[in-house]
Amino acid sequence: MKKIFVVIAVAALLLLAVFLYPQREEDNGKVKIGAPDDTGGMIIHYLVNEKGYEGAEVQHDFELYPVKDCCSSTSQWALSSNQYELAIMCPDAAESLLEKDDRFEIVSPCLMNSDIVVVEPGLTPNKIGIAQNRSHQAQIVAGLFGQDCATAPMLPAAIPYAYEKNAVDGVVVDALRGFTMTGDKLAGEAGHITYVLVVNKNFKEDPRYQKFIDLFQQSVEELNNPDILIEEIRKYKNIDFSREEVNQWNRLGIKHVFTIPEMRG
Repeated sequence: MKKIFVVIAVAALLLLAVFLYPQREEDNGKVKIGAPDDTGGMIIHYLVNEKGYEGAEVQHDFELYPVKDCCSSTSQWALSSNQYELAIMCPDAAESLLEKDDRFEIVSPCLMNSDIVVVEPGLTPNKIGIAQNRSHQAQIVAGLFGQDCATAPMLPAAIPYAYEKNAVDGVVVDALRGFTMTGDKLAGEAGHITYVLVVNKNFKEDPRYQKFIDLFQQSVEELNNPDILIEEIRKYKNIDFSREEVNQWNRLGIKHVFTIPEMRG
């Protein structure tokens, strides 16, 4: 009987070890990059497909490690378990990750004002739908409509449905989604950071990191060119953007940004 208990105890400890220290998927030599499937992921799509960043494996769908809602705990688990070297994350998720795991750092902001507000025309909103766990979206609402306007946190996938069914007066959504919806389009204060680039510090020693940074900077500059932006949105999401929509994009302050990291000597 005692032997049985010992076997069970050992088995339990082994399972616990696997849970606490998950192993990385078989390393195929490619740079693992996590990115959302919205405007935040567009720069990675462009960097890999147009700028030719070789040897990259981009996870946009995240079926096994769903970080599509980049503020979910699964995104932090995927990074902490060494599934990715680099990731595009919303500021809330990035800060939460860094508080829990000092192996990572924020390289730079990479996108501003890509969360826009869509509201019913001519209506003073009383309740705005936002994605759960995204405090920066609540800040956008408060800045536009004051503290008296309530926010309704919900799963990101439910936001367009709630707006369509008039459960809320408006919603905070990703720009590429928002431009397909009817209603007035509004932005928060100028320069509101909506996505940042996060890196595993160990990867900074890899020569492929500097190549990534060089192409990332080039991609930022090129995606702020209206002609390139129109073409990339078509390739990325099969959305035909008009010149007027690009002008509205710019009026809302949606812009790719990058601060060149200080290089170590």
